[in-house]
This record gives sequence, structure tokens and C-alpha cells, in this order.
Amino acid sequence: MTFTVLARDPRDGLIGAATASRSLAVGAGVTAVDPGVGVVASQAWTNRALRGLLLAAMREGRSAADAVAATPGWDDGHALRQVAALGWSGAGAARSGADITAWAGDLVAPDAVFIGNLLAGPDVLAAMAAAWRADGRDLADRLIDVLAAGERAGGDARGRQSAAVLVASHDDVVLDLRVDDHPDPVEELSRLRRLASVTPDASAPTRGAVGARRRYP
Repeated sequence: MTFTVLARDPRDGLIGAATASRSLAVGAGVTAVDPGVGVVASQAWTNRALRGLLLAAMREGRSAADAVAATPGWDDGHALRQVAALGWSGAGAARSGADITAWAGDLVAPDAVFIGNLLAGPDVLAAMAAAWRADGRDLADRLIDVLAAGERAGGDARGRQSAAVLVASHDDVVLDLRVDDHPDPVEELSRLRRLASVTPDASAPTRGAVGARRRYP
């Protein structure tokens, strides 16, 4: 019951993900990154273990498409899962199980993958992809803009509760912000992003319903 974008910026050497949902603490369970490998997501009836399996397969040299295609062999409940993967090179990939709650789907674009389930409709992913094509900002801001576009197009059909953004360089996580429970989580995520950009030396987690972890190289 979530919409998610995985994306990379070859120009700045960054890769990341952003996600939003009418579920509590979406950032804790949906996306994951290995700075040397890429970024992945597992959602719908989420199997968190799939994130590690996808990253491990890519670390061994398998493409994102090959890793995603392997998920039915790892998971008896694959018909209920939606997964995506994007490495530092090559095309991204996504898979939406046959029994995911409608509306559900996925899109793969140059340097990006978009997935969502229990959405207001296909316009949500289309709006996210269009927002991604509007280049000109850094990756974290673009990822949040993509979430905002998805939300304006209807987003999660149940409403909104949490959002998160995650960005890595080739050797470190450089931004990890999470809004776990908020009436306007994407806007709050944008506020945290602005706060992080003016306090780059702040590395300690912020505790409470809204958590922010940030570390800059």
C-alpha cells in the first residue's frame, strides 16, 4: 500500500530511493541500499528479507533484472510482493505479484524505477515518472519531488501517513530521512531535507515520531 521510486544520478555519483504510504514507518521496511551495489525495494505484503537477497545477488554480479526475476524462487508468497532493484549501471527492474491489491503496477525509465500498489490509479506512477524527467535539482530533492507528484495524482488510495528518502554515494549513505507518522508526511520530509541541507554536521538521530539520520562524506 505504497508508492516508491528508485533512481540514480550518474552526474553526481549518487543513487537513492524515496517512498510514501498510509502505513506507519514505511522507511523502515521498504527500501534498502548498499552503497557499492545499488538500491532495492520490497513492498505490498512486504517481505523485508527480499531486500537483502536482492542486494546480495547484485553484489555477486547479477543484473537488477536477474535479481528481481529470482525472487519467486526465494519466496513462496511472491504473488503478494512487489519488488524493484537498481544498480549503478544497467537498467533497473521491477516485479509486481499477481495477487497484489489493485491498483498496482511498475514503470522502468532511464536511471529510475517506479512501483506502487493500492494506488488511486495508473496516473500516480505516470506523474512520478514525469516529475523525475524534470531535471535540475540534486537527487534528494528530485526524489522528494517525485513523491509529491505521486501524491498530487492520488497516491495511496487509503491516504497518507509516512515517507522516507535515502541517498548514497559509491561508498557511503549520505542522507537517510524518515517521517514515521505525520498528517502530511511528504511535506514534512521536504522540511527535514531543507533542515539537513543547512546543518550538514548533524549526524545524531532525531528521536520521536519523526526520525532523521544524516551523514555527509
